[in-house]
Amino acid sequence: MAGSEQIWLEAVRTLERGQRFALATVINVRGSTPREIGAKMIVRDDGQFGTIGGGCGEAEVFRKAEVLLQEGAGARLTEIDLTGDFDQAELGACGGIMDVYIDLWSPRADLPMARRLAEAAGHDAPAALLTLIDGGKRAAADAGTRSLIEPGCEGAPAIPVEVSPAILDQLAQRTREAIPGLFELDAGSLRPVTHVERNGAPRLFIDPVAGSLRLIIAGAGHIAQPLARFGKLLGFKVTVIDDRASFASRERFPTADEIIVRPFGAAIESLKLDAYCYLVAVTRGHAFDEQAVRAALKNLAGSGGGFIGGYVGMIGSRRRVKATLERLEGEGVAPELLDRVHGPLGLDIGAETPEEIALAIVAEMVRERRLGVRDRFSLGVKLGRLKPSAP
Repeated sequence: MAGSEQIWLEAVRTLERGQRFALATVINVRGSTPREIGAKMIVRDDGQFGTIGGGCGEAEVFRKAEVLLQEGAGARLTEIDLTGDFDQAELGACGGIMDVYIDLWSPRADLPMARRLAEAAGHDAPAALLTLIDGGKRAAADAGTRSLIEPGCEGAPAIPVEVSPAILDQLAQRTREAIPGLFELDAGSLRPVTHVERNGAPRLFIDPVAGSLRLIIAGAGHIAQPLARFGKLLGFKVTVIDDRASFASRERFPTADEIIVRPFGAAIESLKLDAYCYLVAVTRGHAFDEQAVRAALKNLAGSGGGFIGGYVGMIGSRRRVKATLERLEGEGVAPELLDRVHGPLGLDIGAETPEEIALAIVAEMVRERRLGVRDRFSLGVKLGRLKPSAP
């Protein structure tokens, strides 16, 4: 599926060709839906790019986007009800409601903003598209008016409604956290809303450009090869690290975005890890795994020693992982950091071959990202010291 970087790059390519498009964005969901808030697809005269879930629901959005393209102006909010109005054989198990906002982007007016969003996505820089969904009773701007939130840049963003400095700070923080959401201005405050019915208050949708998901594989052995392929298939930017040039090679990892031949600790220390990083240590020996985990935890610890997010894991038996983490704790690594290490790696699916082990690892990564669930299905909880998620 197309992520933020792919969507905005495609938006730029389309506008640079002098071609308009309609952008359909899921701004609210209720119940079980095929895609999350912030999912997008581009609709052009010649087809679409991206998806908001497929099936009849997407087909209905596509049809309305085509009408908007023909009309050449405006924006519209549409409710896609998946609870039974469409053919369930085509929709599968989804049975919720999606609110989808569709607006037009044109080359002359919108290419500069699209370029800035694409650049932010490509460089993992915090930025967000802010769209006025409903102007309410007091907005000077029309529904569909867009602005760009770029925390850290000089000058205040041109928000389509009058807001206080405190609300600007909330929008900037939401942008940094990369959490999309629908809000209304209520008595000078920013209040999350879950229904889009009009009540006279302005409604804003903040749509952060999510940082590129990165899979950093420490070790270039047999497990790393299918792991790199799976990661690329799932849309990760894949980096492979090894201190042996004969293993960390383009021939062995043709789909990797980056190959680093360098000692593990030094290579990881040179990377800027963040909450979008998934680092897995699958090296040829526990000493190298230890170097990788040590460097990753140091990298991901904030200035106050707290964990800023991300996924760190290491392969190995229960005994090997336990001994490694105990040594790191003896060196002074905070226990609360070590309790976040996914070790042993992966979900408990009885994996034995390199391909099966790689599958178990990426399955755990997806589960962590989508659900935030850690329980006895995770080998790190079952056999290691990974803390389970709250019930």
